[in-house]
Amino acid sequence: MSIRKIAFWAVGTAATVVVGGTAWMLGPALMPPQDVAVGVEIEDTVPVEMELRYASGDATSLAANMGERGMVLLFVRSAEWCPVCQRQLIDTEDIREAVTGSGFALAGLSYDEPAILAEFAANKGIGYLLFSDKGSRMIDALGLRDPQYEPGSKAHGVPRATILVLAPDGKVKKRHVSADYRSRPSNEDVLAMIDEARD
Repeated sequence: MSIRKIAFWAVGTAATVVVGGTAWMLGPALMPPQDVAVGVEIEDTVPVEMELRYASGDATSLAANMGERGMVLLFVRSAEWCPVCQRQLIDTEDIREAVTGSGFALAGLSYDEPAILAEFAANKGIGYLLFSDKGSRMIDALGLRDPQYEPGSKAHGVPRATILVLAPDGKVKKRHVSADYRSRPSNEDVLAMIDEARD
């Protein structure tokens, strides 16, 4: 095989890998997000007094951070290594004022260490709360742990990508648990969930 043919073959193979990888990542993101009936359900009550950590490392809870009408809570896999989660957290900043103006607190939650969340929030200009659920206690209490990751995996303990709209007492008013972590509700979808929760 000539050098030219080898070069064409190598370039073609590389292009196929790149296109295939891009399609795998972006394909589900271009489809409407599908909800899966897993974990916490509508009218269930979240354990709002359970200890979490602010990005500062200080202890807190959902109860200590509720808005007048409750809270919109995003469960993400990781602000450190999950690009889909990072994009969602950044994009959600665009609706922070709309959410808080509706009387709801806005927060994200992951199994990340507080220092990771603090660095991400500072670097990306995140103005809403990011909670650390070290040990995935809240994630497990709500039945939201993604079961596909075994102990030893860096993703062991991550939640399914989830959005909950909570009443001040922790009652679930609206929920969306993504069937595929690469496909998340849009900001418009989240605002619609809030509107429906207030009806």
